[in-house]
Amino acid sequence: MKNKLTKFTFLVVVTLLVFNCKKDDGGVAPENEIVTIGGEKMEFADKGSITNVVKQNNTTEISLSDMKSLASFDNSKLIFDGNPAAVKALKNGQVVLFEGNSLRKVVSITESGGKTTVATTNAKFNEYYKSAKVNFEKQMYWTSNNIKNARIKVAGGRIKSVTGTNDDGVEFSGELSGWNLSLKLNPEGGSGRKLNVELTAKRGNLAGIEAKGFISDFSATSDIDLNNGNLDAYNHQHNDLNGELEVKYAFLSLSQIAQISIPLEISRTILVNGVIPVTFTLKCNLKVYPEVAANSTCQAHLKLTYNGTQGFNYNNRNIETAGTLAGFDVTRIGDTGSASEGIVGVGVGLEFPRFQIGIFHSVVVPYILNNTSVQSYFESGLPFVPGPCNQTILGLKGVVGVDLSFFGVSYSASRDLYERKTEFKTPGSKCPAALNPALYGALL
Repeated sequence: MKNKLTKFTFLVVVTLLVFNCKKDDGGVAPENEIVTIGGEKMEFADKGSITNVVKQNNTTEISLSDMKSLASFDNSKLIFDGNPAAVKALKNGQVVLFEGNSLRKVVSITESGGKTTVATTNAKFNEYYKSAKVNFEKQMYWTSNNIKNARIKVAGGRIKSVTGTNDDGVEFSGELSGWNLSLKLNPEGGSGRKLNVELTAKRGNLAGIEAKGFISDFSATSDIDLNNGNLDAYNHQHNDLNGELEVKYAFLSLSQIAQISIPLEISRTILVNGVIPVTFTLKCNLKVYPEVAANSTCQAHLKLTYNGTQGFNYNNRNIETAGTLAGFDVTRIGDTGSASEGIVGVGVGLEFPRFQIGIFHSVVVPYILNNTSVQSYFESGLPFVPGPCNQTILGLKGVVGVDLSFFGVSYSASRDLYERKTEFKTPGSKCPAALNPALYGALL
């Protein structure tokens, strides 16, 4: 029974930060093609400094003014227009700070067709800085200007159409595996205090899911302390994060398990002290795993509001979470329950928001996320189970994961920030206690 129920899952992953609103042609994206909407323009941090700097030997830098001639960049090479003198002077084996862009180790330098190509490999933070203290603070607003300073990438081979809409927001829509999908992202008003999101997924008249809500503005702060090539401390926190999420779904005799995946990356980069780019990337991934037997129904309509902080403190090879959940309020606003001659089990999981943080295009925080789940379970009273049971649970779980190899540390870990659950039962329900953690654990 337990293994059967873990199949009855519906997992929705939506990760949001800020995005660019340039409109594409709405055509069908070729298989395996990456569709990019808009460009990425760096912003300066509200506060930020780099102090106590001691550089390693065999290092150098290319200034922001020289970086203006950069024509393209990927994970192996930087291509510059013309023959910039500072670029031509680089030597093989040097670790180079390309200001506002990346930390790289030079492999070779070639000139051809009026361009200079620098072939490189990855370099770590402590290969350039022997010692440094870095800190920054940035208020993350949701204005139209911030949207236009970001970049959106969609793996076109997974969804057959991508449509950008209006000057302030963006919409992705298409059809995949028999599901009609729509994801809308829009800032509210001109203050930038709120980003609205609306997600719908429909499969004919057999299944429908709607999730809508918002994420507030918040402040992001970081402190990094590197001494004699060793990372002593790295602390990051999101403060005053508020959100609301309303989830509504209904399933009718949907026995086929269907999976949907929409890889979406939304990136925004801030510049610390005019040198170090820090990129916030949000990934959107929608997955569906429903299974509802014939002549059965399952539905829920709940609203969640929350506020708190998210973050972590790393000190001398130990990590502690810095997350608090100050508010957690769940309201049932519509029909919530199931009906069947046997067993119905459906779960809905929604990651909103999910943050990923990189420094010099290297990921150092795999994720900081809020994971919201709604699970419904119904059984009419079968042999060997307590029943009857008609139960719905909404849970919110915050998780942080880090990978600090970029700083020369062999350290990775994940920690729970907080977790809350609210349960709704039909009067007289006798639900097997062991079933709930199984389904809930699969979603979170």
